[in-house]
Amino acid sequence: MTDRGATPETILSLFAVQEETFDARNSATAAHRVAKMSRGRNRDVQRDRRVIALADACRCRIREFDAQALANTAWAFATARIEAPQLFAAIAGAASSRLGEFEPQGLANTAWAFATARIEAPQLFAAIAGTASSRLGEFNPQNLANAAWAFATARTEAPEFFAVIASAASSRLGEFEPHGLANTVWAFATARIDAPELFAAIAGAASSRLGEFNPQNLANTAWAFATVGIEVPEFFAAIAGTASSRLGEFNPQQLAYTAWAFATAGVEAPQLFAAIASAASSRLGEFKPQELANAAWAFATARIEVPEFFAAIAGTASSRLGEFNPQDLANTAWAFATVGIEAPELFDAIAGAASSRLGEFNPQQLANTAWAFATAGIEAPQLFAAITETVPSRLGEFKPQELANTARAFATAGMEAPELYDALFDAMALAAWLRLGEFNPQWLSITARAFACVDWIKDPEFFTELAYFAVSDLDALDDRGLSQLHLASLHFGLEWPNRSSPLTQDRLQRDVATALDRVGRMHVFEHVTEEGLSLDVAQPDTKRAVEVDGPHHYLKRTGVENGSTRFKSRLLLRRLGWDPHFDI
Repeated sequence: MTDRGATPETILSLFAVQEETFDARNSATAAHRVAKMSRGRNRDVQRDRRVIALADACRCRIREFDAQALANTAWAFATARIEAPQLFAAIAGAASSRLGEFEPQGLANTAWAFATARIEAPQLFAAIAGTASSRLGEFNPQNLANAAWAFATARTEAPEFFAVIASAASSRLGEFEPHGLANTVWAFATARIDAPELFAAIAGAASSRLGEFNPQNLANTAWAFATVGIEVPEFFAAIAGTASSRLGEFNPQQLAYTAWAFATAGVEAPQLFAAIASAASSRLGEFKPQELANAAWAFATARIEVPEFFAAIAGTASSRLGEFNPQDLANTAWAFATVGIEAPELFDAIAGAASSRLGEFNPQQLANTAWAFATAGIEAPQLFAAITETVPSRLGEFKPQELANTARAFATAGMEAPELYDALFDAMALAAWLRLGEFNPQWLSITARAFACVDWIKDPEFFTELAYFAVSDLDALDDRGLSQLHLASLHFGLEWPNRSSPLTQDRLQRDVATALDRVGRMHVFEHVTEEGLSLDVAQPDTKRAVEVDGPHHYLKRTGVENGSTRFKSRLLLRRLGWDPHFDI
């Protein structure tokens, strides 16, 4: 057709002149050579009308193409990033019944091409899996990696095919290139395929070769192991050692992925995180919204406090929140609240961005957003009002933990107009009551304290049922959980003194007393009342008390007591006869 050294321009010009005489073989070869030389980076080629004409010529002659031409043509247009959906549809139709004629590389390349071009072809992928499964022994390592990558990228469920790939690959990992190792492990993680033996083998094969991995390989490998929850601390340590000195080569996505992976895996790597913060801080303007949110989430999850880095994220994110999706907004708010970084302007911007979009939030995002604002002590009445309107009709979608955290958030926020969210607590009480058997002790104690904190007194039976489930496994509660449950028991006893509740049983009182004794030994002036309330300084004979409350007892900008502090004050003042003096 043309000389092998010809440029894409030469080939396309020749095609334009001789289009009518180009046969199937010439058309396929032209597409292959143009793609191989442009490699998807030449926008002029992608937009060239002659390329579109070439795609149309290939489509019209597709029945004349042999197996190799079909595979090469699909690979060519995918590689060049040329949109040709009609051509891909024609290739899928022609190839599905002829896959037995394909070489292993042709099968792998065809799957790769359709995945790369984002062309949905479930019947073709199913046919490729069926044909390839019995022939994987003929596949070379790159073919195996490409096939796995393609099926994962196309979101094609093929567990049996992945199992066969795992078996074929495990004994040959020493032959894989770094890119192939990274792509294989990424593919299995993305497809959510449980293959612990393969992951262990890849960790072993890759550990001594990490210096050959490029930044994308390192980030993807760490991400994959974190995603599937495979514990390989030595392997993560090796990745951290390799990556730390090369972070200047990482792009924003790779920096965010790496931080996310180590945080998710629960691997302590303070030097790596410090290096990521240093490498990322001056480049945050290049980060996409998800990358900004993931970076903040990762540092917060890993409990790495780098105030300057968080300040930089806040400054960058505040003006771009309109680009953030609900997950990004919720994760960012959660991260800043978790590490206790004060960023009121960012929280105000998040409240403004989120309030009108809460219908797009899933239950976890709603609960985490409310929790974040309450924990950070940021007043956001419009946001909480919007959450109040959004949540009741969707409580059937909430998991027990999300119900508990939403109740805790509203109780902690301590809004001045509880009647605005009274209906929300009524709805949450009903939703929780119907599903109390699904709550673990921690969520039960959180829920009980939250309802007590807002002085919800609609129905004692709710507290009785909640308490019944809570006290059935007191051993599962830590000191904080016991304290929360005890405060709920005080609320119950004071509001309904003539009713019995499992919350008042001796076992609970003994456990709470033991927990408070542990706290009391740490604070010389701490006094524990008969009811189990802990006071900083007290005169028991006169029932006078001084509470030395730090800033965390108040909402940030108004100095108004938060819900927890107000609850304790209410118990002391109105019900137990103490005369408290609160002093910041």
